[in-house]
Amino acid sequence: MAASALIWVLPLVSAIIAAPPAAAQTFKTLYAFTGGADGGGPWGTPLLSGGILFETAFYGGNPAANDAGTIFEFVVDTSTGAYLYQFGGQPNDGAEPMTGLVTDGQGDFFGTTNQGGSGLRGTLYEISGPYESVLNNFDGANGESPEGPLFIDADFDLWGTTSQGGQNDCGTVFLYTGGGTFVSLYSFGADRNDGIGPSSSILLHKGVVYGTTTEGGKYGWGTIYSVDVKTKSETVLYNFQGKRDGGSPVGGMILTSTGALYGTTSAGGSARGSKGNGVVFELTGIASANPTYRVVHKFAGTDGSQPSATLIADTQGNFYGTTFAGGAKGYGTVFELDPSTKLLTTLYSFTNGTDGSYPYGGVTLDSSGNIYGAATRGGQYGWGTLFEIAP
Repeated sequence: MAASALIWVLPLVSAIIAAPPAAAQTFKTLYAFTGGADGGGPWGTPLLSGGILFETAFYGGNPAANDAGTIFEFVVDTSTGAYLYQFGGQPNDGAEPMTGLVTDGQGDFFGTTNQGGSGLRGTLYEISGPYESVLNNFDGANGESPEGPLFIDADFDLWGTTSQGGQNDCGTVFLYTGGGTFVSLYSFGADRNDGIGPSSSILLHKGVVYGTTTEGGKYGWGTIYSVDVKTKSETVLYNFQGKRDGGSPVGGMILTSTGALYGTTSAGGSARGSKGNGVVFELTGIASANPTYRVVHKFAGTDGSQPSATLIADTQGNFYGTTFAGGAKGYGTVFELDPSTKLLTTLYSFTNGTDGSYPYGGVTLDSSGNIYGAATRGGQYGWGTLFEIAP
């Protein structure tokens, strides 16, 4: 694993869903991974497309290919699931996908693997039907070990990060154009106060890329940064101190209609820094010389700990997310947060039973207000689950 990965070692980015969920009450395990041909250890955020949940599994798949992971599809209406693709691993195919998928809405899906490929440092790939194509092999110089989900824009360009590699071996921001050109936009670690090890997704707004780094920065606890696409210049918008303000952000950020960025940190939230359980934060004035940072919620452990995925919002502005640990049993939670009132509601606490445990990825919502997600462990076979929380 990359050095920046936390505990288990990940988001969809700024999706706004048509209908907000009501108070969610009913939890249902949709599928239990076996760790075999179907895969095991789903770490990414499931993608809902055409009534099908698409998810990646870090482990399992084809034993002859060293169990390099799978892409799994689950049909919601029929409650049936099977692997769509099994990764082949080195030397040609990717291995160990850590993130979920994005789609162009035309039946094609895109993602990254953390390892494998001809450079043995991960791949950028496309899935069309049951077929996979490697679009880019990471070789260290152009990045290494991508951990964060991709962002796809209206022109079908793909934007992402790698947690290592680049000019300073501290991670990169990259662009893969719809025309098939790979561009390295920025290499982290340019100076001693720069962020390093981006593990999150990014978002694109008015020609500027926004994201977080898990480490580095002035205090060593990570940063919020922006990169101007035209000039390829980076600006550190905030340096996490690892105390009450939070630290080590793993998930990406969401951009609201008011121009505010919201995200989470996996640590901090208390004066003792690493003893904290993480926070939800807000950054406003992102186009100004002095953006304003504030903590919206500090996790206490009982309501969750170590949030590691990007938030998702409904049309009323409520946020939904997961925590990797904490909750009533200590195995993670699904939560709802009203940022205006700072009221956080725990929708579900995992028990490490058939429901699963340790949800690392985020959740997605459908138009009826159902919440879908994945747990990395637990379930009937111990290899994780897909779940639904119905309003």
